[in-house]
Amino acid sequence: MSELEDYQRRITAAMDQMAKGVDRLSAAPAEPDEDIVQALEEERQANAQLSDRIKTLKESHQGELDDLRAQMDFNNDRVTQLDMDVQRLRQANEQLSAACEQLRLANAEGLANPKLIDTAVIAELESLRATRAIEMAEIDAVLTALAPLVEEGEPEGEAAAEGSAETPATHKAAQNNSTEEEPKSGGAD
Repeated sequence: MSELEDYQRRITAAMDQMAKGVDRLSAAPAEPDEDIVQALEEERQANAQLSDRIKTLKESHQGELDDLRAQMDFNNDRVTQLDMDVQRLRQANEQLSAACEQLRLANAEGLANPKLIDTAVIAELESLRATRAIEMAEIDAVLTALAPLVEEGEPEGEAAAEGSAETPATHKAAQNNSTEEEPKSGGAD
């Protein structure tokens, strides 16, 4: 029985110690430590700054992404146009080859046929127009790619002065475009 009393005494002592600990905890102030509060506030501010920075970066990247999408759409349109020009050139070259073959056969037989000559000339003219359209598209693509680089390199005042003044090269290009109309062949029957 002495064991039982010993256990009971130990349990009672442990319960008394726990009661004293609970009293100490309940007597402790409910306010947190000032250092912990300050550290928590600093972390909240840092978190808010990081959230703002993430928002700013998202907006910036969204703008860049929109610009890239617009550029991609523009380039897709240009590639489609270039593909149509290439198809036109292929068709014109096939017509030219066929017309030349017919001319060669007529010439071998000693028959001069003005319709065949007109057909060949028209096919050659169409081939030249298609080739020129492709070359112009390629030049336009190069100029479009170089334009941002040129704008980056020019000082602001110089770019404005050049934009308003017509250079001899642009005048000559405008003059060539107006005089470069190709004659339409009606064909000799």
